[in-house]
Amino acid sequence: MSEIDLLSPLKSESPPAPSELITTAGSLRALRVAQGLSIADVSTRLKFSPKHIEALEAERFDSLPRGLALKALVKNYARLLGVDSKAIENVLQPYIGQVSGGIAAHTSTRTLGAHHAEKHNTTLGNSVWILIILCVVVAALGIAIWQGIFPASWIPAWMLGAVK
Repeated sequence: MSEIDLLSPLKSESPPAPSELITTAGSLRALRVAQGLSIADVSTRLKFSPKHIEALEAERFDSLPRGLALKALVKNYARLLGVDSKAIENVLQPYIGQVSGGIAAHTSTRTLGAHHAEKHNTTLGNSVWILIILCVVVAALGIAIWQGIFPASWIPAWMLGAVK
């Protein structure tokens, strides 16, 4: 063997038997090697660290993330290798746990449109906001007239005495 053959881990690993089924996480390594992928290749494509890929292949499940992250790792790794991930997900179910979420799992009893909010006294709150907005508009108009931004023809005659 040449020096290049010894340095490449893909050259020293043996390919799997063609009839081997992917039913354990350790089988992923054999399939990865058969496809000529290194751990660095898989890590780059899946965006998981090489230590997580190695831990999954070595079935060191305590070194792996839990829950949704583990399910995503297994599912994406199986998709990369072109195999079904269900068998491996079943083996890892104690580590994945019950993963739920999203809009389909929403359990609220309220529905849009049928929401009956408690009637609050918002008249005072609305009045305060209207007063604040009115003060800002009057101040902006006063500054615009004072700085000469408006043409004199736009200002009513009764207001010209106050401006000059």
